[in-house]
Amino acid sequence: MTFEWLIIAMAAGIGVYFALPAEPPLWIAGSVLAGAAVCIFIVTRLPIAAFAFARIIILGLCLCGVGLSRAVVHTHYAQSPVLRDYSTAYNMTGWIEAVERSGTGYRWRLRLHEISRTYDDAPKVPMPKRIRVKTKTAGFLPGDAVTVRAIMRAPPGPVIADGYDPARRAYFEQVGGYGFAISTPSAGRVTVTGLERYERVLVRFRESLTLRVLTRAPPATAGLQTALLTGDRAYIDPEQTDVLRASGLAHVLAISGLHMGLMAGGAFWLVSFLLACIDPIARRYDVRKPAAIVAIVVATFYLVLSGASVSTQRAFIMAVVLFAAVLLSRPAISIRTVAVAAAITLMLHPESLVSAGFQMSFAAATALVAVYGAWRERYPAKFRKGVLRRAAANMTGLAATSAIAGVATGGFAAIHFHRVAKLGFFANLAAMPFFTFIVMPAGFAAFLAMPVEQEAIPLAVMGWGLEKMLWVARKVSTWPNSLTYFTAAPTYMAGCFGLAFAVLCIGSRRMKILACICIAMLWGAWSMSEPADMRVSAAADIAFWGKTGQGGLLYVTRKRSDGYGVAQFMERAADPDADIISYREERADCDDRACQIQYKGRDISIATSPEIAHEECATADLVVLTQRSAGPVTRRNCKAILIDERLLESAGAQDVYFSEDGDINLKPANPKRRKNRPWGRER
Repeated sequence: MTFEWLIIAMAAGIGVYFALPAEPPLWIAGSVLAGAAVCIFIVTRLPIAAFAFARIIILGLCLCGVGLSRAVVHTHYAQSPVLRDYSTAYNMTGWIEAVERSGTGYRWRLRLHEISRTYDDAPKVPMPKRIRVKTKTAGFLPGDAVTVRAIMRAPPGPVIADGYDPARRAYFEQVGGYGFAISTPSAGRVTVTGLERYERVLVRFRESLTLRVLTRAPPATAGLQTALLTGDRAYIDPEQTDVLRASGLAHVLAISGLHMGLMAGGAFWLVSFLLACIDPIARRYDVRKPAAIVAIVVATFYLVLSGASVSTQRAFIMAVVLFAAVLLSRPAISIRTVAVAAAITLMLHPESLVSAGFQMSFAAATALVAVYGAWRERYPAKFRKGVLRRAAANMTGLAATSAIAGVATGGFAAIHFHRVAKLGFFANLAAMPFFTFIVMPAGFAAFLAMPVEQEAIPLAVMGWGLEKMLWVARKVSTWPNSLTYFTAAPTYMAGCFGLAFAVLCIGSRRMKILACICIAMLWGAWSMSEPADMRVSAAADIAFWGKTGQGGLLYVTRKRSDGYGVAQFMERAADPDADIISYREERADCDDRACQIQYKGRDISIATSPEIAHEECATADLVVLTQRSAGPVTRRNCKAILIDERLLESAGAQDVYFSEDGDINLKPANPKRRKNRPWGRER
């Protein structure tokens, strides 16, 4: 198990990098990497018997340094120009990489070739590699060159303290701006060379397959079928997404290990079966090895066709490692296989460590391998005679797989998404046979039939299977309390829980007991953490809970203001369905200059003008100035906690906590430590 522990150490080093309060310079990464290499060279030449434990500890520290250094280097080379933080109009020309759903509409992901301000005397602006722009997409397809005029700004940061950071994801995807079009797009001209030319050809090929599936698949499920076959999720009906999420079946939407395993595994089984039917070949050769080569080819084709997202790359790496083990006559499914796949994924994309997709997919894979490995050691597999017995064994295995994967991923789902589909086990048990034995095999058959234009029948079969899945999802989602909500986890929870979970899966018996104790302590600490009492958005919109705290009633400035931020605030308080009303209707005493609110024994003043800020500072415990900033004298002499435009522009939205001892604490969405990182720097 030494190799597995070293991979965990490398992952810990990457986690340390993302937890740092400032960005380390590149020369430090080089120094750490060089020092780690020297230490590894020396330690590997020590006598194993005399220094076994010390050797493992030193190697672990070295691999931790390797992980940190790799993350620093990757972040440095992922840097791409980013637009200004303030909104500005730009003229842009590029080609469409993808069409993405954005709320109720669509947006383009453009690979830029030209960008300029909309007035003639504007200075030259840096050109991001990619931008996302919301526009009317009719008349244009991925791969087309377009020119568009749009209001753009830098990718947005988190809207709530410790919340999801779109700017960090955009940084590693090299997306330098978000915005919306203010003119009708027109056809443009771009000159592409090198690798970009092949990328554009591939995008056009994927789009042709997407349109082919959309036109020939059953209309009710065509969007889901394009998502499963080409990775394009823009055409999925939002209602279908909602019911799949509520029933715990949303994992089928993202191409991951399950889809890659069924596609490549299906090819492996089919080729193995066909070769085994040829008696001279079956007697002389191991038919699994040519089947593994075909499976790797199929996995590669599926990776390229589906857009090669990070989650798909992760699944591809795991599949290739598995079939490579078959070629090398090694155990195909083992903890070592999962560890190798994790190591390759982290070396290619260190940022994936902090993503929910990486944590949940490898948690499920590790748990399944660990549990089934222990089960095989105690109860060796036996061949079962009879169709009914084998069918019962398959259903038992499917139920066990759903239960193990659900338990393994449930904790991470609660940490990242603040909810768990507690009926997901039943939904997966009922729906996954359709997905495993009908939907994905029919999709594989559709690919095989496309060259002769006979894909309509397998697409119809695939659509039938998806309709049955959706029927199960709708039934389960209508059951009462199908989703359980959790308050936002502390920031340390994901890393500590992930480490304890890894120890639980691969550690010795004593270490497993210790891991269980650590997990119980972490969940206990989480249960005692309290969500914020009030939120002040970057635009000074207020939201706070009713008299009884988090309990079904939220007061806001205006019902239609700060919609996304309010939704995040409610979700992190485990009350996403709370009633929303304006505090002016019943909780506040308002005049034309300010509103006075009594909340948890504190006096809160929401002032509209800086001229009266000094008066409110003398009588209130918390003053929120909704327009402009207070003057330096007022700010210096204010005895209350003051939130004004200056603070909100600098630190972003504020979560407000009212403690029982009378203190008022603020937690910013854009703290100083974030502004010290490349994705959070002001421009």
